[in-house]
Amino acid sequence: LHDIGYRASEIILDMLKKEEMITLLKNDVVPALGCTEPVCVALCAANAGKMTENKIRSIEVEVNAGIYKNGMSAGIPGCDYVGLPYAAALGAYLKNPEKGLELLEDITPEILEQMKELCGMASVSVKIKEQEQGLYVKCKIKTEADMITSVIRGTHTNLVYLEKNGKIIYEKNQENGQASDNALIETLKQMTIAQIRQVADTASEEELHFLMDGVEMNERLAAYSKDKKVGVGIADTLRSEKGSEVLKNDLLTRIMLKVSSAAESRLDGCPLPTMSSSGAGTKGLVVILPVSEAADALGVSMEKKVRALAIAHLVNRYINAYIGKLSPMCSCVMASSTAASVGIAYLLGGSDEQLGYAVRNMSGTVTGMICDGGKVGCAMKVATGSSAALLCALTAVHDAPLRVSDGICAETPEDCIRHMAQIGNQGMAQTDKEIIHIMEQKK
Repeated sequence: LHDIGYRASEIILDMLKKEEMITLLKNDVVPALGCTEPVCVALCAANAGKMTENKIRSIEVEVNAGIYKNGMSAGIPGCDYVGLPYAAALGAYLKNPEKGLELLEDITPEILEQMKELCGMASVSVKIKEQEQGLYVKCKIKTEADMITSVIRGTHTNLVYLEKNGKIIYEKNQENGQASDNALIETLKQMTIAQIRQVADTASEEELHFLMDGVEMNERLAAYSKDKKVGVGIADTLRSEKGSEVLKNDLLTRIMLKVSSAAESRLDGCPLPTMSSSGAGTKGLVVILPVSEAADALGVSMEKKVRALAIAHLVNRYINAYIGKLSPMCSCVMASSTAASVGIAYLLGGSDEQLGYAVRNMSGTVTGMICDGGKVGCAMKVATGSSAALLCALTAVHDAPLRVSDGICAETPEDCIRHMAQIGNQGMAQTDKEIIHIMEQKK
């Protein structure tokens, strides 16, 4: 009876975790239009801009280093300009924060003219607030009669403060402005990769089928460059060589083509939305497209496909929770490609141990790739990360893990992830400053 009662308690806990993880997925896997860092700045400005109808005289923006770096060269949908000053001006004139990460779809020719006029007068400034280590955007709008300040912190849509003419309109009563799903993320951080897989395996196809919306959305984005000229021609190159003696029309080539095409289009300012993961659109591409393409190539059931997507999204969020949303390292490769590798290993029939091998192999392969901002060149990085994801999944399920004694590799996947985070958070603390210094010299 004791054993039966104990097992019943385990089942109830598993059910609770399943419901929590499905809730986290629904909060985390959401559409985004444009590179998430400029969109975040635009959203912050939109919250402030909505509070006035007076003519805007100036906009002052403060951001943490990661937002600054990632928004410096990123394209803006519906706009021929790149960079955070233009994003801030657009948001201030759009005044539509209720649209969240899709607010830029409301851009009109009139708003573009207002943006160009304000930025042309050098009335929009953006500077780094050095002491802010996490995601942070502060926007101060000055008009003929008003002074409005808005602050986003912690996550890209998490408004924590709004003030007009010295009066606080809104203030979020949460330490560090962390999002409401913080407790869910903490629950996830206490789990192992094997437990994440177990939770996904208890979910039905119907419960997870909403994840297919991301597949459809990101497939459309991947196809955008077939008949549109985007970026510098990375996707065009791969597409022209697919099926040749150089690049066969195999799973690896198709994954690299789809991921690079979608990323190049998105970061060049493509007007199509992206299904994001862990707060970033490019991460969503890197998680979803390799797993979906592998599932189709292997001919697995829809149930197994959506479970693999769930595992990949949750592992992506798990890794990002340790390394941070905006790391000196390329988290689209470090976290998202590693998560995709776990998802592919699952599709290949990998055991819990072999899913852990995929993480170990990725930790010994891609750790250290720097993040030097969001731009079309990220298409090359994510193609590289996605090819590593497939290689590491294949070697994992063939019981060919890197040795525990190799470099930063560890016995468990959880320790591998913690080592990756340690490299990014402590070991590369100076790296962001040097990257931004180089980027600023070019500007």
